[in-house]
Amino acid sequence: MGKARRRNTRVALAVGVVALSLAAAPSFGSSSAAVHFGKPVVVDTQLAGGEPSVYWDPIHQNYIYSSHEGTTHTLRDGLAAPAGDANMATNYRNQVNIWTSRDGKTWVRTDLSGSGFEASPQNNTGFSDPDLTQDDGGRVYNTGIDLVNDALFSSPDGGKTWDKGTLNCHDGDRPWLAAGPKDTVWLANDPNTGNHSVWQSTDAGMSCGTKGFEDPGGYGKLFYDKVKGSKLYGALIEPVPNMHGRIGVGILRNALGAYKSGTGKFIQYPAADTQGELTHFPAIELDTAGNIYLTWTDYPGGTHGNGKNTVWMTMSKDGVHWTPKYAVSHPGTTVLWPWIVAGTPGNASVVWWQYDRPTPNPDAATTGNVSLMAANIYGFGTNHVKKTIVNAGGKPIHVGGICQGGTTCVATGQDRRLGDYFTNWIDSKGCVIIASGDTMYNDPVTGGEKAWSTPIFIRQDGGPSLTGKSCSSSSSHGAVFGLPTGGLRTIGTQGAPVALFALMLFAAAAVGRGLRRGALATA
Repeated sequence: MGKARRRNTRVALAVGVVALSLAAAPSFGSSSAAVHFGKPVVVDTQLAGGEPSVYWDPIHQNYIYSSHEGTTHTLRDGLAAPAGDANMATNYRNQVNIWTSRDGKTWVRTDLSGSGFEASPQNNTGFSDPDLTQDDGGRVYNTGIDLVNDALFSSPDGGKTWDKGTLNCHDGDRPWLAAGPKDTVWLANDPNTGNHSVWQSTDAGMSCGTKGFEDPGGYGKLFYDKVKGSKLYGALIEPVPNMHGRIGVGILRNALGAYKSGTGKFIQYPAADTQGELTHFPAIELDTAGNIYLTWTDYPGGTHGNGKNTVWMTMSKDGVHWTPKYAVSHPGTTVLWPWIVAGTPGNASVVWWQYDRPTPNPDAATTGNVSLMAANIYGFGTNHVKKTIVNAGGKPIHVGGICQGGTTCVATGQDRRLGDYFTNWIDSKGCVIIASGDTMYNDPVTGGEKAWSTPIFIRQDGGPSLTGKSCSSSSSHGAVFGLPTGGLRTIGTQGAPVALFALMLFAAAAVGRGLRRGALATA
């Protein structure tokens, strides 16, 4: 979840940048048709869809989708949910939501023996902050947090069953995952005490070591570079939002050796100057050669600015030397929460939410249509960069404010249904897939606004993919499967007690009112 603080630091220092030399821009041939995305698919009409993580599993040949259970992602009226959303309370299990799909059209809830739970509550408890990754053995990992614990759990069959895990890999807020060799995964979080740290599990998530490597100020999606020949092969990499007016990454080299010996250190490297940052953390990705991509939205003037900000991107081969920052989009309105996925070198997709008007303070906004935008960029780092920007959602996915204040949003009655971010990934052909919440679907019972966002799935069905293949709708997406270039990428009981649901909401509201501090106030 996002921290409540803003990143408003003004530019103070200039950073040297070195352009990267990559292969010539790819030739797409018959794949050069216009980039296009299909109509959004509703994953589930009942369960919540805030802060979703989406993943294509190349081993088990299916999509996996996971989202926040909705407990602290409520409508403006806070605890007073519309009656039609009682079905969400009925399905509540204090576990993040998980679905799987073979074709991206029909989605099935993960269900443990008809209980409504995805996995045994003995190794999976926590309604918030999912994140998906996969190790070299094909095991997929996910995480969920409660008000005191960060659970870590894993699936051997593409998300259908989750047979291993621990309730408490560590305490703290906003865990991010990165998987490596078979049965090895790392969890990064903000502990309740101490600095942001990264913990390791070598038994498929059944336990986590007691040694965590600190990366003060690190915050965002974690990656493990498993690309042999890469300059950072074997390193853990995560974004660092604020380095005295600059943005960058933290790198722990030779991660496996560092945890084995108990020695090692995250080193932070600046990438670019910023004019503040509208969202709590930037996003990073690695392409199939191990190049790092970093994206963020600036925030010139903060809440006192004009609301016209920019989506930026930069890239590095080694984490030390970066390309000049590149303006992905500057629409003259407000843009926020960018996320990125990459394919072969130079090819990346950046997605973000975009207001149709300048909105200097999205938290407090009461008007403004919000659309889901996507930019496909090809040949970045060469002299032949191509970029296509489209409205991937086709229509607004939200109207009004997007509260980024964690559980305090519940206490203040602000709209937090979307949460703090949404994600993209690529399928077997390198075509972009997107997961997001959408608040524009009405409650099926009352016909009014839903108290939680609806999970939607969007897939690129036209134009070149990020690996040079065609995403044309005439080619198969659900029947022809294979490993994407580079192989694996790191990148319940019906009628469950509504009292438990009410208790969790009450606890979240209490946290928002300041009864607890630190990580517990940002769930």
